[in-house]
Order: sequence, then structure tokens, then C-alpha cells
Amino acid sequence: MPSYFFDSSAIVKRYHREPGTAWVQELCEPQSHPPIYLSQLAEVEVVAALRRLGRNNGLHPSSIAAMQNTFERHLSLSDPVRAFPVYLLVTVSPAILSLAAALCTQYWDMRPYPLRSLDAIQLACAIAVARGMPDELIFVTSDTRLSAIAPLEGFQVINPDHPPHP
Repeated sequence: MPSYFFDSSAIVKRYHREPGTAWVQELCEPQSHPPIYLSQLAEVEVVAALRRLGRNNGLHPSSIAAMQNTFERHLSLSDPVRAFPVYLLVTVSPAILSLAAALCTQYWDMRPYPLRSLDAIQLACAIAVARGMPDELIFVTSDTRLSAIAPLEGFQVINPDHPPHP
């Protein structure tokens, strides 16, 4: 069974209803979900994204807080000593940062847009996870830049806005 690495643009769909939410929620079904990896960076990026989405969509502060609280509860249930953690968090280590810097160098001239720093950290986390896996790691993102660059690093990419049909 494959495992999945979600960048922040994709996992936020679990908490904020938007295109791709149904697919993400189905994959994350607690009774049957496959291993789902998140970069430690998502702890900040998802909260910022939920707050921004709430503000931009005129959501009531209590709705925004509820989405954030659910995400934070899922993070607290992601302790690796748990039998079934919600997420497997990838630490942003010095090695990850070095790999991310190398990815920025490698993809600095990517057309139409180069790789951004935080996206490079997300991709570096996925690469680090994939190196130690016997099975496939699928990269899940709604980000156009990462959708273009992740396959160059050997990943199958799924955009939850346009998921594959079974």
C-alpha cells in the first residue's frame, strides 16, 4: 500500500471546505487511512492558511478557531509512539534544510516559476521519507510549482483538486 506526503496546500483541504476536500477527507478516513506524512513546517503553514482563508472568505472567528483546533488536535494525536498516529511528522532538520537549499539551486530557473524556499523544504522532507521506504510515497499538493517539480524528483503527484478516478 502506498504512503502519502501532503504539503500544506493539500492537507488544509481536510479542515477548510474547498475543491479537493472530499478526496482528502476520504483518504484520511480514520479507520482505514494509509500512512500520511507531513512536514513539521505544516504546523505553521496550515494555521496561517486557515487564518488567511477565514479572513478572505469572511468566516466567523469561531469557525476559523474550530478548523485550527481540529488541525491542532490531529497534530497532538500524531505522536509516533501512538499505535495509529494521525500523521507522521517529518522533522525539519539541518540535513533537510541543506537538501532544500540544494533543491532551490537545482530548480532556480524552472519555468514558469522557480522553486520557493518553503516549498523546497516540503519537497526535501518528502525526499527524505521516500529514501527510507520500500513502498511508493505519493506526493499530494495543490501547488502548481510543486506539481511540476516533484515528478522530476521521482514522485507520482496527486492534486486533490483533480484526483485520479478509481
